[in-house]
Order: sequence, then structure tokens, then C-alpha cells
Amino acid sequence: MHDLNPSLFPPLGLFWTIAIPVGGIQVNLGKGVATMEAQNVAVIDYGDIGNALFGGGPTPVPASVSFKVAWSGVGERVNIKNSDPVFGGYAGEFIRNTAQMEWTGTAGDYTFVSDPLATSSSAFAEIGRERNGSFFP
Repeated sequence: MHDLNPSLFPPLGLFWTIAIPVGGIQVNLGKGVATMEAQNVAVIDYGDIGNALFGGGPTPVPASVSFKVAWSGVGERVNIKNSDPVFGGYAGEFIRNTAQMEWTGTAGDYTFVSDPLATSSSAFAEIGRERNGSFFP
């Protein structure tokens, strides 16, 4: 089994997140399109989720992943705003559309490859811009 995660446990920042170089993200909300891609991102193979979350299993091994996600189309534009005086501040402009993805992961002697991007589909996808009111008032 394999469980590829982008950070050590306990995480030093946000759990299961990594920074992606700015050049790996392209967004045009007006057209409802976006892409996110990265090559050979260093991750860790914990073997299984239990070892990733709690440790105590085999020693994790270095691994890498490469991926591309493409969002397209404008199914619906959704605007959300919470102006509650205590819990408010959240606002967002979102576009419901579709997404496709391709992915490759390598851990030790094993390589995992998804089908090509053009063959994938999604039941739900969304891109947009948000303000959470706590960190970005």
C-alpha cells in the first residue's frame, strides 16, 4: 500500500498542503478557466493513512508526484456574502464548472500513472475568489 502526503507529521503548516510555484497556476475567472500543475513535487510515502496520521508504522520513504488539473466552462456563477456582525466577513465569487486531472506518483520502485487528462471527468468542480473575513478582512 502507499499513502503519499506532502508534509511530515506533525505538519509544520497547514495539514496536507504545499506551496505551488506561481507559474504553475493560471486563472481567468471571466472565462471560467483555470489550470494548476506541478512536476516532481517532493512528498512522503507513509504506506497507509494510519502511519501518516499517528506514526508507529514503517519508516516513511521519499516519493514524488506530478499533476495537472484543468477547470473549464461556466455552469453557474454564485456570489456569497455573510454580513453577520459577529460571524460575518466571508464573501466569495464562484464559478461552478467541470474539471479534468492527470497524475503520476513515484515511490521507491513503484510508479502510478492516471489515465490522460482528456479521459477524466468530474461531477462537480468550482473555481473562484474568496475572502474569509478572519485572515483577509
